[in-house]
Amino acid sequence: MKIAYKVALASVLAGGSHVAVAQHTQVFNAKDKHYHEGVELFDRAKYGAAQEAFRKYINLIGDDAKTADAQYYYALSGLYLLHPDAEQLILNFTRKFPTHPKTALANYELGLYYFENKDYKKAVEKLESAPTHLLSIKQNKELEFKLGYSYFANKDFKNAKIWFDKNKTTGFREDEHRFAYASNYYAGYISYREGDYDAAKADLLIAEKNEAYAQIVPYMITEILYKEQDIYEVIRYGEAALAKTPKVQQAEEIALLVGDAYYQRADYKSAEKYFSQYAQGKRKLEPVIQYKIAYTDYKNGNFKNAIANFKEVASKKDALGQNAAYYLGMSYLREDNKQYALTAFDQARKNDQDRTITEAATVKFAQVSYELGNFRDVFNSLQNFNQEFPKSEHAADVDNLLTEAYFNSNNYSEAIRHIESMPNKSYKMLETYQRVTHLYGVNLYNEGKFPTAVSLLDKSLQYPYDKEITAASHFVKGEAYSMGQRYVDAINSYAAVFRNSEARKSEYYMKSRYGIGYAYYNNKEYDKAMPHFKAYVDGTSPSDPNHYDAMMRLADLHYVNKQYAPALSLYDKVLASNSNDKDYVYFQKGIVLSLMGNKEAAKQNLQTVYSQYQKSRYVEPAMYQRAIIDFESGNYQSAVSGFTALIQGRPQSRLVPNALEKRGIAYANLGRNAEAAADYKRVLDEFPNSRSASGSLYSLQEVLATQNRSAEFDVYAEKFRTANPESNALESIEFEASKTLYFNEKYDQAVTKLENYLKTYPNSPYVSDANYFLADSYLRINQTEQGLKLMKAVVAENKSEYVNRAIQKVADAEFENKNYAEAIKYYSRLRDTATNRREQQTALTGLMKSHFLSNDYAASKRIANELISQGNSALYVFNTAQLYKGKATYAEGNLDQALKELREAASSATDENGAEAHYLVAEILYKQKKYAESIDVAFDFNSKFSNYDFWLGKSFLIIADNYVAQNETFQATSTLNSIIEHSPVPEIVADAKQKLAKLGGAPSTAPADSVKGRRR
Repeated sequence: MKIAYKVALASVLAGGSHVAVAQHTQVFNAKDKHYHEGVELFDRAKYGAAQEAFRKYINLIGDDAKTADAQYYYALSGLYLLHPDAEQLILNFTRKFPTHPKTALANYELGLYYFENKDYKKAVEKLESAPTHLLSIKQNKELEFKLGYSYFANKDFKNAKIWFDKNKTTGFREDEHRFAYASNYYAGYISYREGDYDAAKADLLIAEKNEAYAQIVPYMITEILYKEQDIYEVIRYGEAALAKTPKVQQAEEIALLVGDAYYQRADYKSAEKYFSQYAQGKRKLEPVIQYKIAYTDYKNGNFKNAIANFKEVASKKDALGQNAAYYLGMSYLREDNKQYALTAFDQARKNDQDRTITEAATVKFAQVSYELGNFRDVFNSLQNFNQEFPKSEHAADVDNLLTEAYFNSNNYSEAIRHIESMPNKSYKMLETYQRVTHLYGVNLYNEGKFPTAVSLLDKSLQYPYDKEITAASHFVKGEAYSMGQRYVDAINSYAAVFRNSEARKSEYYMKSRYGIGYAYYNNKEYDKAMPHFKAYVDGTSPSDPNHYDAMMRLADLHYVNKQYAPALSLYDKVLASNSNDKDYVYFQKGIVLSLMGNKEAAKQNLQTVYSQYQKSRYVEPAMYQRAIIDFESGNYQSAVSGFTALIQGRPQSRLVPNALEKRGIAYANLGRNAEAAADYKRVLDEFPNSRSASGSLYSLQEVLATQNRSAEFDVYAEKFRTANPESNALESIEFEASKTLYFNEKYDQAVTKLENYLKTYPNSPYVSDANYFLADSYLRINQTEQGLKLMKAVVAENKSEYVNRAIQKVADAEFENKNYAEAIKYYSRLRDTATNRREQQTALTGLMKSHFLSNDYAASKRIANELISQGNSALYVFNTAQLYKGKATYAEGNLDQALKELREAASSATDENGAEAHYLVAEILYKQKKYAESIDVAFDFNSKFSNYDFWLGKSFLIIADNYVAQNETFQATSTLNSIIEHSPVPEIVADAKQKLAKLGGAPSTAPADSVKGRRR
């Protein structure tokens, strides 16, 4: 059989070890016939028939070594026919004949097979080992591309680039090298991906010549030009690409790049054309793109479109969002929508990513706020402008704007800051400064912020132009220092009032006499206190709320000076009045009468305390002192009865250890030594750190000796030594260190230190106080459950110096947790154990609020009246009492009486109590259908209490309700939208939205963040 040249060449390309060249016809034996027939069929691509011929040959010969070529062709034919076992046959061949020449060709064929099946990892493995020297040019070119693509598919771009670069060419014939354009494309893509734009551009421009890539490549080239910042070439090439037919791929992305190129050239008309082409049909745009489209609309005067696009970006918390918010505001201004512009400028100034925009937006926000009459917002936005932008070109405008706003504002804090920042201040400005600093100081005092109030009053006193304001500032300073128990400072402040030559004309003269008297009294300078209380009693009438209180203190001072007769006379005058302190006066009379030797009268007065005033904080001292009178008179049996009544009836009293010791002595004097010993032991067992412990120890020694029980004494002596060690310096130092951390407000550190202290010194005399500090530290770091539990234990133990503070902490915590029954329980205890006016007023205030929130309005009113009638309550306590009195009456449904009481509260208070009372007046008038009057009261709120955002918001809500009631739907809708857009209080905004929904409206469209502190 003669083998044709074509067949022979195919055999060589297939990797045959026999090189079949043109030769003369030969005669094959029967065995070789099947092999040569298979080769001929294989070369003619008759793979099925060829495989059958090779199978016959292999079976006939039966020798693997002799049939290796046939086995190769058999497996390769199966591979071309996609037989499922063909891959394994090829692999078996390469393992069986590793040195056979056709093994290398088998790897090439298997590599192509893997490539076609997209198994690129195996394709790389086989193609890398293919015998390129045995392959034709076309086969080598195919191998290069497919090997490169396999690497590419495996994301091995480095090796892929090597093979694509080897495969690509610029001087090829398409019929000989069909992979060249593809290799240029992929090589260009990899270079583009790696940022080698010159190489990428060169390769992609070649690939673009091929029809297959003509529509794909233009976007990549345009983007490369854009990244190279070749703006003019982006426009030239991009516009040419967009003009092609058929349409190139990603035409809208090319339009975006061309539009942005025009944008960078500030050619906004041209930019708009291409931006519109890009955006057409898109629901969502990237923020940067949408911003540029919006800015293009803004520059072209298309403000409605600009607003729509800027709004989508303005809510972003980055520099882009800040810029968008600013230009959104500018667009709103061009549309004459100042309220929406205000919202946008507010958002832009608060973003603070781009300082230039922050500065511009701040000025615009202030300008628009001023135009809308929102003077408070002008202050809020510009108060630190000069510090933040010291070289601003807007400095002069800002100062003028602040000055104008200041003269139209009643916001003290902002006014003060502005005046202080002015380099030159006129006499009139300094007069105003004296007034506003005083008023602000009074407000802070009323809110209980005493140190800050003092600092403001000191500022007022620097400019003593108005003598009445000067006297008032000194007086309020004295009150603030007294509340802080800084009595020396208080004395100096009060004295500054009545030492003034014009002081007697001032209403603060007598008030300062009263205040300084108390300051000296609390500082135990009794001789100095007496003339001031006397001056106050002599200079006031019984109708004065503090007249009888001063008289009572004057009686106390006579008692201290052992002037018992005048003391009794004054006490009797107080008892004849309507004073709320009669329990105290009876107690003091009992003490004085006892000292004067009138024991029975003394006992009668003391008994009156605990029989008629069972909730008085003087019940326990009265019981103790009555028993002491019997004790000191030698009436030991009566004394035992009296001490027993206290011990059993008031087991939590701090006088129990004293009563036990005295009862023990009384028992001993009655010859009841066993009972005496029991009392002494109880003192040492239960109160080893008390002052009565040492006396009980000595008395126990004596009584045990009389009973021949001296052996028992050693046990108690040891207990006493343990509780009262002779040397406790280190223990004391560690306790003081822990306490210092607590008082320095380093509560986390204090907790650790105090816990270690309590573990180290469980029997320390400071344990009770340490437990208080630890409990309060837990509360301060929000470990509420643990802190409250320990604080209750401190209260139950009743041994700490700070037990009253502990009671208040527990009461306050239960109040905050809305456990009003528990709060009432502890506030009641604080009221009964209060050692000073402030504690008592705190307890009464807590009780009043707790009863109100428990719907016990009668009890709340009763306590409110008690606080009001005291006359000497702190101003903020008095204001709170007036408010709750009116609220309780309102809750009971008596609107007319509540209106009267709340008007009184609103007129007398300038703090938050007054703000709430003012709102409630408007609310009651609305319920009484006095709509016009209700609106007037509500609008008046802004001029008096504009600092209180919550109640300001409530006032505008009631304005809207009044409008609805009068069928003024437009006004109501506008008011509610204003609240929604500008209130900083979420609760108020939610209420406004709910009311608006009932009117069938919806909130006006505005950016996400509303302007804070917006005022009508």
